[in-house]
Order: sequence, then C-alpha cells, then structure tokens
Amino acid sequence: MISTAKTLYEFFAGFGIPAYQAQLVPKEVALPYLTYSLSEPEWSRQSTFYVNVYYLNEKSNFDALQKADEIAAAIGEGIRLRCDGGLIVIWPGTPLIQPLPPDGNVQGAYINLSINAYHMPGI
Repeated sequence: MISTAKTLYEFFAGFGIPAYQAQLVPKEVALPYLTYSLSEPEWSRQSTFYVNVYYLNEKSNFDALQKADEIAAAIGEGIRLRCDGGLIVIWPGTPLIQPLPPDGNVQGAYINLSINAYHMPGI
C-alpha cells in the first residue's frame, strides 16, 4: 500500500496545486487544492477511485473544470506509473468529469477513475 500511496501522491502533486488524500486534508488549507481517494486493489483486480478539484470562485467553476481536464488529459486512455516493486495503472472512468455542487464560494469538479496495482501485496 505504501508504494501505491507514494506513487499516487507524486502523480497528483504534479499538477501545480497541493494534493491530499481525501481524509487527510489539513483544516486550515488554502484553495486551490485537489483530493484523491486511496485504494489498492488486488493485483488481478481493478478498483475505482476519484479525484476532486476545488477552487475559490463565487461565480464560475471554470478553474476547477480546467484543472480536471488537465488531469484527465495526462491520464488519457490510461497511464502507467512506475512504483516500488511494479506498476500502477490509472484508467479513465465513466462519466469521467462532473462538476460538484457549489459550497459557498468553493467550486469543484469530480474525476472518476479506475486503478490497477501490478505489484506484490505489502509493497
């Protein structure tokens, strides 16, 4: 699981805004940022997971949707990420991107993804 956690963090932290596991967002974090769920399927199975992108914007979700498009473009039809002991593959899900309902001045986008973890369990 550690290998998957490190690899996902390194990938999602590469989009110019802070990245956090969904349950580990600091209380006083400033927008924008993204969150991702952390799951590791058995090597022969695929699992779903998600990324949420959040921006401070009272009137438009354009920034959130633009960042979601950037992430989706990087994933393409599937992206292979090398990790300790093997490989992580991230696939687009359906529907791929959806706007999140506004929460006050916070606008967001939801990205639906799947993951395969091709490495030995416990790595």
